[in-house]
Amino acid sequence: AQHVTKWTNAMLGVPPEHVLNLIGAAGQLQPAADRFANGFNNPADFENFFYEPEKTNAYLASLTGA
Repeated sequence: AQHVTKWTNAMLGVPPEHVLNLIGAAGQLQPAADRFANGFNNPADFENFFYEPEKTNAYLASLTGA
């Protein structure tokens, strides 16, 4: 339940810039959209790319080659 609770709490607040960047990228990059959507079934995966700006930026860079 810890992952669901953390995810829920994160979504109740104002999203930080890195989350807005991720959601914006998901509108252009299907793998980002798929991973974000799949997090609803496996919220533990958000630990790998969502909560920390460094992980989000690294994930997006891996998709764009930047």
